[in-house]
Amino acid sequence: MQFTSFPVGCGNDDLFLDRIEVDPCGIIRVIGWSSFSEIKQCPRVFLDSHIVPFLQHYRVTRPDVDARVGVTSSLQTGLVFEFLGSESLAGRQFEALSIQIDGFPQFRFQGAFEFLSPHYRGFLTSSWVRHRETVYLSGPPNMDVHPDILALAKKLEGPVLDFGCGSGAVVAELQKLGREARGLELDTPLIRDAISPQLAGSVTLYDGRFPSSFSTASFKSVFCSEVLEHIPDFRSAVREIARLATHQVIFTVPDIAAIPIGFRHGLAPWHLLESTHVNFFNQKSLESLLLGYFAKIDFGRVCPCNFNDSPFHVSLVASCFK
Repeated sequence: MQFTSFPVGCGNDDLFLDRIEVDPCGIIRVIGWSSFSEIKQCPRVFLDSHIVPFLQHYRVTRPDVDARVGVTSSLQTGLVFEFLGSESLAGRQFEALSIQIDGFPQFRFQGAFEFLSPHYRGFLTSSWVRHRETVYLSGPPNMDVHPDILALAKKLEGPVLDFGCGSGAVVAELQKLGREARGLELDTPLIRDAISPQLAGSVTLYDGRFPSSFSTASFKSVFCSEVLEHIPDFRSAVREIARLATHQVIFTVPDIAAIPIGFRHGLAPWHLLESTHVNFFNQKSLESLLLGYFAKIDFGRVCPCNFNDSPFHVSLVASCFK
């Protein structure tokens, strides 16, 4: 799935169409211009034989057009029609995209068209005003583990404690490998509902205060993935983790370096700004935090992504040895 664009270059007295843009999020844009304020024609868009619902149209500034046709009014001559594929079309493959509009020939483009059902899809369609708590929000713990994160956990020798284990997904995966593994997590209704009955005996729920109920040096290894950014007293959490481990600890945290990397694109990864994130780390600040507790720290990155042509990693990894 990738962003694609197709040239059109066709028009009449009312409307000129430049191109079609297909975004993997499900939006299809018909882009052109008109020097008339009244929109007399609206395209119809099809994926194979499925009509794609019209979403909205809007104006944009087109200096190239203004200079060519001599428009001097405040009217924005650029015109964009947006169509949004229904959720039932997400994940399906289509062979052709066609555009129909009265007075124009039919435009048909062959390809392999496929769309996502994106997070926050309702931001495209809802008619109510969003507030802070419904934009960068938080949700239930993940029930699955990212392959990069799981690969890190598998490197640890047992017994292993997954500190801030969420639903216990990492604990379950390690136990499948015959590893002795337990989890520690806050005692909340959301967490209790997320933990399967099979894991209930392997996960200790607590009130978040330190020290926890585990004895000092209870585990050879501790895994703490995407947790420190949520804990206001993160220094006490690190001290507690160091108390529990005899050999190795692996931390992963969102890498705040993604924000300056994305600056020239005007982008920031939504995960970094999730509403319960209260601490933001780069490699230097994480190293300064951990040096007082561990003799050796190796740093890495996992979960590669891109802002257009700028690569970044979602998570920073610190592999620490006592």
